[in-house]
Amino acid sequence: MNTVTSSSLLQVRNLHKSYGSVPVLNGIDLDVQAGELVSVIGPSGSGKSTLLRCCNRMEDATRGEVRVEGHDIYAPGANLNRLRERVGMVFQAFNLYPHLDVLGNVTLALRKVKKMARDAAEHTAMEALARVGMEHKARVRPTQLSGGQQQRVGIARSIALKPALVLFDEPTSALDPEMVGGVLQVMRELRTDGMTMVVVTHEMGFAKAASDRVVFMDGGAIVEQGSPAQVFDAPTHARTAAFIASIGSRAL
Repeated sequence: MNTVTSSSLLQVRNLHKSYGSVPVLNGIDLDVQAGELVSVIGPSGSGKSTLLRCCNRMEDATRGEVRVEGHDIYAPGANLNRLRERVGMVFQAFNLYPHLDVLGNVTLALRKVKKMARDAAEHTAMEALARVGMEHKARVRPTQLSGGQQQRVGIARSIALKPALVLFDEPTSALDPEMVGGVLQVMRELRTDGMTMVVVTHEMGFAKAASDRVVFMDGGAIVEQGSPAQVFDAPTHARTAAFIASIGSRAL
């Protein structure tokens, strides 16, 4: 069911991850094409976030293969700085440095990873902040921002590196309900601009409306994947159908 093609920007083959004797991922095969927005849904504990973290080596897989732009990220001597540059990550908990202002948070990776001079890094950072509507907060500390604003800065920090792929790990789960819409709108605009994204989310309305493809995970495996209409309206697997029924029509 889960074929991996050689033209995929992200290729995952037979990916396994265990913590001690506890298996978390059980043979994941997945491919993501350039320009796709793929939403990963499923119950808590199904391995969704672990999958993302294995795709940028924040976690090391137990076995299996992950390729980004054709490069095996688990190969001996793999360039992890290059990987961090090409695969961005937006976290659930923002992970901004409180002692740096917004501009400092966004320029940090540009200067450390891309080795950019300060002026060039600040110019690039301001462009990224403008894309998420936060350029007017460049000199503000994260503690002075709302949760939604902090998450926008987190997105700007990721896209400033001009990655090939951005992974979003529950980007709205830590936000108050009134702040969710603004962050999701930024993500929709990035999709319109052609950004390749894999989004772990509980926002089913967003997954249904904005995704090119939806992947349903349970028990550390991909149970079903397809278009949003197929997965949400005509699932072929009983476990998928039960999950969709459990979240209720209001979530869609």
